[in-house]
Amino acid sequence: MLAVVPFGMFAQSAQGVYAQTDDIFNQSYADAGHVLKNAGKDVKDDPVAKFSSEEISYNDEFEVNDLLLADPDFDIQENMISYTKDQKTVFFSANKKLKVKKGDAIDVKIKKSTHLKLFKASVKENGEWVNLEMLPFNGKNHSTGHPALNADDTKLYFVSDGPESTGKTDIFQVDLLEDGTYGKPANLGSKINSQDREIFPMVDESSVLYFASDNAADGDELNVFASEIIDNEPTAPIKLDVQATGSKADYVAAFATIDAETKRLAEEAADLRDLEILLESERLAEIESIEKDYAHVLNGAAYDFNNNNVVYTVQIGAFLQNVKTNTYEDSSVLFNHRYNDGFNRFYSGVFESNEEALDHMEKIKKDGHADAFVVGLKGKERFLPE
Repeated sequence: MLAVVPFGMFAQSAQGVYAQTDDIFNQSYADAGHVLKNAGKDVKDDPVAKFSSEEISYNDEFEVNDLLLADPDFDIQENMISYTKDQKTVFFSANKKLKVKKGDAIDVKIKKSTHLKLFKASVKENGEWVNLEMLPFNGKNHSTGHPALNADDTKLYFVSDGPESTGKTDIFQVDLLEDGTYGKPANLGSKINSQDREIFPMVDESSVLYFASDNAADGDELNVFASEIIDNEPTAPIKLDVQATGSKADYVAAFATIDAETKRLAEEAADLRDLEILLESERLAEIESIEKDYAHVLNGAAYDFNNNNVVYTVQIGAFLQNVKTNTYEDSSVLFNHRYNDGFNRFYSGVFESNEEALDHMEKIKKDGHADAFVVGLKGKERFLPE
């Protein structure tokens, strides 16, 4: 018998309730090595499928039909449900277990993935959920959850820890098109998303996006932020003086107390942060060009910061942002180290003498890297040669 999911069971959607700070994302980082391998089917060539760099194998998924709603392993998250304004459609998150075949034996349900996935269903007048549909931008190796609709049901906001996320979890938006299809999911960017967790999005009737984040929070505490959506673009979020366990009304009331000057200062700070990220991205591009240009002339291993050998090198960049630097860890051309002052410093070349390092610096400067300079290293200690 088809399970009936009564409307009343989830009528109190958790869009405005952030009580569960130990959210499902903390429990959903499954070991990628335990996830079933691709069975070989191609992903449909559309912009939604390209949201993830993973190849989704439809053979690895349960066949999506209404019977899945009655499956005990189909773990619908009660705090991750969002209804359209007419209550005829519901978006929700569930832990959808994978299924494999063992030879000719009967299909066996196994718990090889605890990743969240997003679903949509129609809601009948009696509250029954039917016409189950898996959203096309889920992934095998990451979670998508916390759906939230905007005021006119034209956009869906959700949280993901997938490859397009810059932090632990980011907030995304996707257009809900009139023909029932979807636009391309988009990360809300650095104004909203940090290197930490952004979760529990909720949009009110005035197009204000509320969300929780552990950015600049103490311990497991969550801060609540609000961002006005103007012309489909989020403004700089403002931290609200409200508990994360508050209600939607609490958030709206807290945001109403924010004055225009506070909003202006927040926007200026966000613009400055975006500029810093842009400049660091440009510098990283320069660093990558150095590795390409000098790979054939520099030999030897990168410097070992755990010994006290004195060497000379050329510093070519220092970054505060959490840039992805694993590429250079074993490079004989470039290497880097993050110091206690927070700066991640990049170096080019390891030389026994200051003179050799100076020659290398001049070559780098001629190629347009004017800020390069020679520095001495003794373990993690840096010094300027005399």
